[in-house]
Amino acid sequence: MLDFSNALLTNAILHKTGNKAREEELVLSDNQLVLDESITQMLQQFFLGHFGDEAFYNFTSEDGPTANRIFDAARLIFSDSQNFVEQSKNIASMLYDAGTHPKIKSGDLYIALFSNLVVDGELVAGLGIFKSETKQDYLKINFSAGNFDIKIEEGINLNKIDKACLIYDTEQEYGYKLNIIDTANKTEAQYWRNDFLGIEQRKDDFYQTQKYMELCKDFVEEVYNEDNDVEKPQQIAMLNKSAKYFKDNESFNKQDFEENVLQQPEIIQAFNEYKETYAEENQVELSENFGISENAAKKQQSKMKSVLKLDKNFHIYIHGGGEKMMKKGVDPETGMKFYQMFYQEEE
Repeated sequence: MLDFSNALLTNAILHKTGNKAREEELVLSDNQLVLDESITQMLQQFFLGHFGDEAFYNFTSEDGPTANRIFDAARLIFSDSQNFVEQSKNIASMLYDAGTHPKIKSGDLYIALFSNLVVDGELVAGLGIFKSETKQDYLKINFSAGNFDIKIEEGINLNKIDKACLIYDTEQEYGYKLNIIDTANKTEAQYWRNDFLGIEQRKDDFYQTQKYMELCKDFVEEVYNEDNDVEKPQQIAMLNKSAKYFKDNESFNKQDFEENVLQQPEIIQAFNEYKETYAEENQVELSENFGISENAAKKQQSKMKSVLKLDKNFHIYIHGGGEKMMKKGVDPETGMKFYQMFYQEEE
């Protein structure tokens, strides 16, 4: 859980990073930004306001987290804020060196240091790395000598940030705890997460809940489907039961999940076989027991849709065992498919 209500922006600097592959410039600043109170508040909201209770990550590398260069820069800043300017330049240079793909966008790179961040109940400092790539036109209106003058100028939309990383000064031995924002495509995600930051998602309850619910969804789509004589209403029912399990329970237990959701021995066997393949192919580590993350469950439930779509004419929402009150058939005269739905009361 994150609480930034008492956060304080203590240091900030701006660099500009071009695309190295296109031989664009890297422009480094020697001085920190001088900010008045109003601008500080706006920047603080711009930097921190986009983070929610998301997945946590750690720095990593082939030789362990301490060999990660961004980790080392963060460590030096946390140990002594006098290192802030020098290490911010190192971070900007590392980002510039990572931009070897011609589609990587140039942008403004802000490095900021915060105090009084609360992360899972712990009061910590935070180091933010924020890249703004998108500029917007806006109208600037001036009034002079009895007349209004309108000009078009270019600026940053404070409601949007393209890429961000917020590193918390905790769990240093595990590669720090951090959050990221990246709204870009796969190429840019690779550049930001892997080539530049070098991070991996923490194997915590959020991770386990997220990955297990993704597994359930993919199992229904790829195995528990019409190719194996499972009709759409039964597929939706399985998704509903899976989502309900993660919504209603505080912890996950493999045996309990099998008994209450999968139920039938042949489905349990098929699920476990698919899980082994899924974990290997996606390099996912799945536990048999873990605490269910409410935030992760909420995010995944929106992807486990309980809607039966019939052509473009009908959407049928199936809940609470509704699949048992439906029959599928084919009209002999028209050859069109139909569903019969049985109910007791009309609401």
